[in-house]
Amino acid sequence: MAKQDPTSPSATPRPLEPALPPAPATVPAQNPAPQKLDGPLLKLAAVLLVGAMAALLDTTIVNVAVDHLSRSLDAPVSTAQWVASAYLLSTASVIPMTGWAIDRFGQRATWMTALALFGAGSLLCTAAWSIESLIAFRVVTGLGSGMVLPLVMTILVQAAGPQRLGRAIGLISVPIQLAPALGPVLGGMVLDTLGWRWIFVVSVPMILLAMALAVRGVPKGDPRATERLDVVGLLLLSPGIATLLYGLSVLGDSPYALVFAAAGLLLIIGFVVHALRERPRGPAPVIDLRLFRELLFGLGALLMFVFGICIWAGMFLLPLFFQQIQGTSAMTAGLLMAPMAAGVALVNLFMGSVTDRVGPRYLVVVGLLVGAAATAPFAFAGPDTSPALLAGAMFVRGLGLGAAMVPMLATAYRRLPSDQVPRASSALNVTQRLGAAIGTAALALLLSSLLAGNAQPETAFQATFWWMTGLTAAAMVPAMFLPSTRPDLD
Repeated sequence: MAKQDPTSPSATPRPLEPALPPAPATVPAQNPAPQKLDGPLLKLAAVLLVGAMAALLDTTIVNVAVDHLSRSLDAPVSTAQWVASAYLLSTASVIPMTGWAIDRFGQRATWMTALALFGAGSLLCTAAWSIESLIAFRVVTGLGSGMVLPLVMTILVQAAGPQRLGRAIGLISVPIQLAPALGPVLGGMVLDTLGWRWIFVVSVPMILLAMALAVRGVPKGDPRATERLDVVGLLLLSPGIATLLYGLSVLGDSPYALVFAAAGLLLIIGFVVHALRERPRGPAPVIDLRLFRELLFGLGALLMFVFGICIWAGMFLLPLFFQQIQGTSAMTAGLLMAPMAAGVALVNLFMGSVTDRVGPRYLVVVGLLVGAAATAPFAFAGPDTSPALLAGAMFVRGLGLGAAMVPMLATAYRRLPSDQVPRASSALNVTQRLGAAIGTAALALLLSSLLAGNAQPETAFQATFWWMTGLTAAAMVPAMFLPSTRPDLD
């Protein structure tokens, strides 16, 4: 069986992290009994989920088409993979603007603009005449869809209030975790029956429906007419994130990867200096780094970074393992990822309610422990290992990581006032995506180094899975500093 370079960007789909930012903080409750999820909140969640599902499907549906696009548009695979990579970079770079846009224009206007840009980019992709034009149109698409998920969480958590945060997050977490798993399967079906242009049409009806529902279903919010954009911070942070992620994404494939990564890191350091500088009259920084001084928010951000590694490095390694060691097709590899999404969805059906009633410390610690234990079987797996056994391990891994995710998210904003949610959501999205990119690049480099050292592919994957197991277990250390009491006892 021919071996593919496991660390090249085109070797396997790199799904975007669904980027779930946490929820706002609370003051001690007058009534310790959690409030119910009422009709207006459920309606708002349903409206937001239509847009979220469109964005999440779009993150993974295209990844299965890279090889097909290279043939159809007469481009090498190394160029065609930028249809996915450029999209990732544009979504990451626009996140810092989301908090400012909500403050300046309000929730509904920002939501409608993001969806409109997302839809316009998707339609432009269907008219692409070359690989270069398609890549450019994917950048436009990413600028819109990159704001969708931070907007979903910001709008929802502000509407939910402190006593309903866990259940509100759990309510939308089920479909949010299922959508990326469905993307590759749906993409393969569309490719086989309708052709590659139709891949970009799939999300358009959902976008139009989300916009129609938002006219009455999404609150206008309270825009601040005097709010100015931190242009200097944006010019430092957004290019810094994009450049760093690009350098990490081509690590091992380009001689200039470290140059790009270092340049991106310097820009981000420049932003840190800029954001911490006192400015009595200037605009607020696009990401308020002073939020990290609050202990729970800082812990939440650290856990989001590590969680990004656990989830997305796994999403990089596991399909590679199924295809290269067990010899499955890309479609079958996508289907084998489904049990993990099912585990996350199942545990999220009740974890939101549990989070509102129980302290987060042991929920997160136990969830991470289960996730690490369920990753360990892959460190012993080989070409003859039963797919049913591995599917079971994937399901249990989803249960563990899903159980850790909801209380982790709800806790990060536990002590922050509601008006800080938009910018805090942006900060946590960026943190998670950096963790995802750095973790993926690090494990890809480890795997590549082992293979270059003439290690057998099976042995190289096993050693890399041991590292992934250890990283998941290591997240339990900061989790031990989370509160052991429920939110209303703060």
